[in-house]
Amino acid sequence: MVEIKIKTKIDAPVEKVWSIISRIDDDYKFWNLTKSIRNISKDRNEIIREVRFGKTDRCYQRILLFPKDGINTHWTKGVITGTKDIILTDLNSITLLEVQIDYTISGPARLFPGRMHEELQIEAEIAVDLIKEKAEGKPHTIPMVERKSWADLIHE
Repeated sequence: MVEIKIKTKIDAPVEKVWSIISRIDDDYKFWNLTKSIRNISKDRNEIIREVRFGKTDRCYQRILLFPKDGINTHWTKGVITGTKDIILTDLNSITLLEVQIDYTISGPARLFPGRMHEELQIEAEIAVDLIKEKAEGKPHTIPMVERKSWADLIHE
């Protein structure tokens, strides 16, 4: 079980932050373990999609969008199952962004729980920082590191 909680205040109104996080087809720009996304169905504020990590690992997600409040991602099938919630709180001209992750890892990656927790923690921290930078209109300052696929992590 991987549990991650991250909070940050963003110097931008909630509408601006929502406009960034609600473009879920751009998730790969923030969540760098994601290599490709294929939408299976879309019905108003619910999206079912396939997400790929590396060349072979795929997961399925059910995403619920709650305009200006947040996003609930339920990982339903694949090497990751569980939830990721992104919650926005309007603090007038500032937005509190919270990410809460509760994942179960399966397959060969589960043999390295400490390593997987570390990789997913780093990914979440980078995603939150990238969202903050974009919302605040600041240039990108976080160094990007080439992320590895699940199989690469096992063979280290």
